[in-house]
Amino acid sequence: MAHIYGSGGSSAFQIASKKREDVLWRVLIVVMYGAMGLGVLCGSMFLRYAWIRYVAFLIIIVLFFCARWWMRRFGQIIEERLRESQVWRRGYEGERVVGELLETALPDTFYVFNDVHFPGRTANIDHIVIGPSGIFVLDTKNWRGNVSLLDDGKTLLVNGQPDKNNTINVALSAALDVRDKLKTLTNKEYFVKAILVFPLAKVSPRFNATVELQQDDYLIDKRLNYIDKRTMLPDADIKIAVQALKALFREDVA
Repeated sequence: MAHIYGSGGSSAFQIASKKREDVLWRVLIVVMYGAMGLGVLCGSMFLRYAWIRYVAFLIIIVLFFCARWWMRRFGQIIEERLRESQVWRRGYEGERVVGELLETALPDTFYVFNDVHFPGRTANIDHIVIGPSGIFVLDTKNWRGNVSLLDDGKTLLVNGQPDKNNTINVALSAALDVRDKLKTLTNKEYFVKAILVFPLAKVSPRFNATVELQQDDYLIDKRLNYIDKRTMLPDADIKIAVQALKALFREDVA
């Protein structure tokens, strides 16, 4: 089994949970204040002064129509938050699956850093893998459908349509950031390969592109366990890179 640091998908799980909690709190606050306001207005209907009852009745009518409009808007906000939570939840499931695969299928000559954060980046890195076959940055996408890469190596197609999320450049940027961090810490020029992993999609694998595409069932045997003499890492370089990452991400891997 590989040496594992961090838990796959932990950030995505936390974000998904926070968004669901946000929905629950919004609903609770609306219900609470609505019940309080309705109670005050209904209570005023029983006061002895007729003009107060009349004003309260008019306020209830106005609030009723305002509430109908506002609830439609509130419903849209709740639906959006729930949709965002589901997206992050699916992301967590994909990262968890790939993280477990890396842990159980790779030999103990490999080191896996999951859900990595470091200064200067707003987004986390799903997985960093270090072993005899090289250093890899894995970005897990829990997408469905067909995924492929055009011959230019830069255009990602999802169900035949160009990806609008700049996924290729994001993955490449993460790999370059890891390379730069390692160079700063070790004064060594490591080659870091970016791989997009799709556990649920049907993928047309690309091995020689700037950013590779892989399915999880091909990832281990046909890529990470494949030793290319041109890019293979000696044991000494593996240990240096691992120690550098452990020091850089010590809060995440403690």
